[in-house]
Amino acid sequence: MPLYYCLECAIKLGHLRPALPAALTGTHYQLEKYIKHTAPTSAYNFSTVFTSPGSETYRNYIITAVSSGHVQIDDRGRKNVVWVGSEQTGLTYSNGVFVGPTNAVKVVFHDNAQKIHGFPIHSSEIKAAACVICERPVPY
Repeated sequence: MPLYYCLECAIKLGHLRPALPAALTGTHYQLEKYIKHTAPTSAYNFSTVFTSPGSETYRNYIITAVSSGHVQIDDRGRKNVVWVGSEQTGLTYSNGVFVGPTNAVKVVFHDNAQKIHGFPIHSSEIKAAACVICERPVPY
């Protein structure tokens, strides 16, 4: 069962230690994820793409998410960070068609400098859980 932490509790417990390398496209894995979420191609059946595909915007969304987001530890022990924005972050892209805007960002592998990457999600996909420490609502 996944565990959810608000920003403050995640920091206190050491669950939120971002590993932001100088380049978020420094590995083949990261470059592939960056391309997937900034330049949709027919190689991906379903994807979300950032509205502004520039590397600085991409980096800023990841920094914002790991600075202000909430932590989910999934059933496999992976730590994900979700940040719900007040702006459009990207678009949902499915089968060659843009189908709607996104307004949140999910960062995966936030503590791994070789794999950290993010992608836009829509807040309608996000549910709320209680922080396991303080019981404040946490989006996931």
